[in-house]
Amino acid sequence: MAAAGARPSPGRWRTGTRVLGTDEFGTWPFCAEGEVHHKADGESLTVPGDVQLLPRSGWWAAWWWRKERWISVDVCTPPVLGESGWSYVDLELDLARLADGTVLLVDEDEFEQAVVECRMPADVVRAARAAAAASQIMLADATEPVVTAGWRWLDRA
Repeated sequence: MAAAGARPSPGRWRTGTRVLGTDEFGTWPFCAEGEVHHKADGESLTVPGDVQLLPRSGWWAAWWWRKERWISVDVCTPPVLGESGWSYVDLELDLARLADGTVLLVDEDEFEQAVVECRMPADVVRAARAAAAASQIMLADATEPVVTAGWRWLDRA
């Protein structure tokens, strides 16, 4: 459900991505080191190599990063598969689980700014905050898909 007014920044559009597979958690795309992520606004980013989880449901998307062995979570509108690939709206609220198990909630200031500047609807704000809280627990408790699923998919890539 991509809500009107929830446009802080375009979600990532991925090229050069291959789907490793799907499971009970969702779809697992992979970008090899040196491949490029393209955003809807034309911005691009060369990636260090990652596997991503686009969940079957939920207001988030996650990455497992091979080199530093950490996990990042974007709080976003639910990912949608369209004609051009997967997309979502990044709501500017992010989390990370570092290799040592430390969990960080980051970019809260960017989220609050986006809420005001983009006139984000109240239901989107509530969904984003709920997704951030649930993701923080998932990352801190190292529950699936964090414990092994993401790393297994990355090892297969």
